[in-house]
Amino acid sequence: MENETQSTPSFSSRLGRAFIVILRVVFFLAILAILGWLIYFGTPYIYENVLLPIENNTARIEELESQQRSELEQLDDQVSEMQEQVEALETELEDAISAHDETLENLDKIEASLDTLFEISKEQEQLLVLNGTTIADVRRQVNLSRTIELLTRAQLYLSQNNFGLAKSDIENARDILISLQTEMPAERVEALEVVIDHLNFALENLPKYPIIALDGVNIAWQLLVNDLPDLPELPPVEETETPEPEPTPTETP
Repeated sequence: MENETQSTPSFSSRLGRAFIVILRVVFFLAILAILGWLIYFGTPYIYENVLLPIENNTARIEELESQQRSELEQLDDQVSEMQEQVEALETELEDAISAHDETLENLDKIEASLDTLFEISKEQEQLLVLNGTTIADVRRQVNLSRTIELLTRAQLYLSQNNFGLAKSDIENARDILISLQTEMPAERVEALEVVIDHLNFALENLPKYPIIALDGVNIAWQLLVNDLPDLPELPPVEETETPEPEPTPTETP
């Protein structure tokens, strides 16, 4: 009987165990309550302060990406349009250069024919061609026309940054004009010298200063197109020296 009494748990022991179980249940329920509270009150907070900004940022990023794609498409269209314009301009320049090439070839043929005619008429150098114009006058005019064509083509080459071909045409034009100096009427010699000076000026500035060179070519071209007018106000091109500043007088004490 005494052994059975000792093996049976006491009331206080059972009560303690029940209290521990109750505490565990209460603790578990408290955790569940806290989790429920967090879910109930925390979800709107998390949505407003975390998820909603993320959604807004995502939408903003998508909007920016869409705007960027649209701008890139517009830029591509503009670039394509500019490329088409550049290609069209290049085609026009090439056509213009080809036209001047053909004109120069025709002038060469005319000059060759005049040379042949001049050789035939050596004994009559003042042979009248038409209305008092001699073969020498026609040859001179043909050469002036050649220089105009060469300078026009040089202007086109300069617009293409093809400085080598531009320089070659300018040199050829200048050499032709130099050969005409002894044949030119006295009233046009001064204007011819001005043209030659401007061409030399253009050659000196190629290829380093093409814009300045183009100005010289343009002036020379304009004078030739105007048939070398009398220009007393236009002296030959000369290099100007920068004047040295005058010394500032010092006061004596």
